[in-house]
Amino acid sequence: MRARGPVRFPQHVDNMDADHLSLTERAIIDTAISLTSGRDVQELCGSVLDAVERMYDARSSWILLQQDGSGELITAACRGPGASAYADAHVPPDAGLVGIVFAQGEPLFVPDVLAEDRWYDAERVRRAMLKTVLLIPLRCGNTLIGVLGLDSAQFSSASPPGAAALARLQGIAAQAAVAISNARLVDSIEQDRLRLRRLLQERRQLRQEVVHLRDTMRESQAHSAAVGESAEWRAALEQVQLVAPADSTVLLIGETGTGKELVAHAIHEQSRRRRHPFIAVNCAAFPESLVESELFGHERGAFTGAFERKAGKFELADRGTLFLDEIGELPAGVQAKLLRVLQEREVTRIGGAKPIAVNVRLVAATNRDLQEALRTGSFRQDLYYRLSVFPVTLPPLRQRADDIPLLARYFVQRFAERQGRPRPQLTAAAIGALQDYQWPGNVRELQNVLERAVILARSGQITPAELALDGAAGSPQNAEQAAPRAPLASEPTTASEPTTHVVSFTEAERRAIRKALEMTGWRISGRGGAADALGLKPTTLHAKMKRLGVHRPTAADAADTAPS
Repeated sequence: MRARGPVRFPQHVDNMDADHLSLTERAIIDTAISLTSGRDVQELCGSVLDAVERMYDARSSWILLQQDGSGELITAACRGPGASAYADAHVPPDAGLVGIVFAQGEPLFVPDVLAEDRWYDAERVRRAMLKTVLLIPLRCGNTLIGVLGLDSAQFSSASPPGAAALARLQGIAAQAAVAISNARLVDSIEQDRLRLRRLLQERRQLRQEVVHLRDTMRESQAHSAAVGESAEWRAALEQVQLVAPADSTVLLIGETGTGKELVAHAIHEQSRRRRHPFIAVNCAAFPESLVESELFGHERGAFTGAFERKAGKFELADRGTLFLDEIGELPAGVQAKLLRVLQEREVTRIGGAKPIAVNVRLVAATNRDLQEALRTGSFRQDLYYRLSVFPVTLPPLRQRADDIPLLARYFVQRFAERQGRPRPQLTAAAIGALQDYQWPGNVRELQNVLERAVILARSGQITPAELALDGAAGSPQNAEQAAPRAPLASEPTTASEPTTHVVSFTEAERRAIRKALEMTGWRISGRGGAADALGLKPTTLHAKMKRLGVHRPTAADAADTAPS
């Protein structure tokens, strides 16, 4: 009779009449349903082994799946006493009978386990007391993902598995392979999502830390630059505030240690480029052969040792600020190329043919008298005019005696916080000693002296003993012996200065370096060395000694200078 309306069917095989379906058919249907609904690999493997037990009265059964990283076949699930042969197994994909089935992609029946000697771990298999073994490859499309194995009471040497049994097992294995592959894919996607979520969280945290560090650095630099009430320092800061938003090239003039890089940072942070890079380069820190590569970059193979392409500092500072410290130390050839970059607003890497446009604001600094360098021909006149669009002179610390107590307390507080100890108090005698000292290394030397004093201060106070200024090159008792310093080009002179004793800036610098070297026994680096006393980096002092012709006297030199 034809049905006249919708016909409802049972949703589960269990509700069907047992007469309509055989045990095997019910097992196959149950397995198909479980494989399409499960998402966990362990759960799917368990469903397959359940079906094998029901359909073929399996005494033992197991599934080995290949791992993506190692390629080994590793046990994913096992059932029954004999399954101990493959419990926690790690089988190479080309070893033993399992490897043969996996490599060839064809089922294999072993009627007598004890008589077979091709097992990967034969002793382990024999101890498991397996009788017969049927191995079925798990194939998803053209990809093999593992092997299904079982020891069934229905199979023996006299009654091997027939074509129908193999067809059913291969059908279940194919469904299982697809379901397991899908579950693995879903798990991989979920793991990728979790990793991506962690990476995004870490990125947000890093971004917050960068913003915090940048703000902290800005506050520290702004506070450091603001320390000082002297008229000379305030005048310099007013010039900085005027030029910072203008995007013009700035030339900072001042002795070593007067805070030129700090002021360059302040110019950058008060400009429209503050969200872009600030790149600092010490022109005296690189050998002449490497300065051009550092500034303009090079192509791979441009010279010996150029194993890969390298972007220069101009490219790295694009849209930001490039600070060239000790600009007066640049070789003549690099000066010419720097002038071209400033004029054309583009750089060409060493070994490159294509110019690269750059948008960089340049802040240069020097502790040399560039006017003297112009007269001697060691510095290009056209480059000087290009750099000195807006010169700013930073006063030496000896002209800021009123600022020394403020700077000293600021540095003591900062070093005490950095070292995690209570801030020691500066005694009146210590303040007086600091103000009387000549400070050839300027603010940088003051920092070094106070950092050492904070470490040495055990009684909660800093006295002249902790400062250890006695006998230093710039101490009051040695001031009369110190070489007179020629004023910088933009530094005012006073009528009281005897002109008969004025020497060139180069000569004054040579004398100061030689004096510091003699007092330190010609030790350049390390605490208490000449570089430390002068407030210079050892590499900078080496470059200056080479340029000024300062070298340690030899026995022959001593004989030449001995009175006859």
